[in-house]
Amino acid sequence: MGAEILAISADSLDSHRKFAERLGGVPFPMLSDEEGRVIRLYGVGKPEGKGARRSIFVVDRDGRILHANTRYSVSEPKHYQAILDALREP
Repeated sequence: MGAEILAISADSLDSHRKFAERLGGVPFPMLSDEEGRVIRLYGVGKPEGKGARRSIFVVDRDGRILHANTRYSVSEPKHYQAILDALREP
C-alpha cells in the first residue's frame, strides 16, 4: 500500500533491541524518544508523565495526519480496519 511503518517509544534503543530479539526480529525500524519530544508533539503522553499511550498515526507524504488513534488496542480488529481504510484514501 506504499506505507512505511515506524515504531517509536520512550524506551531506550537497547530496550528496543532486546524486545525485537525476543520476537525473533521486527520488520520495521524502532525509534527511541527517551526525552519525550515526539510524545509531547503528538499529545500521547501517559497521565503519570512517563512514557506514551499506545497510539497509531497514519501520516501522508505531506505530513498530514490521515488517521489518529490515541487509544490503540492490538486486540481490536476495528482498529486495524481503520488503519487500512486510511491507507486506501486517495
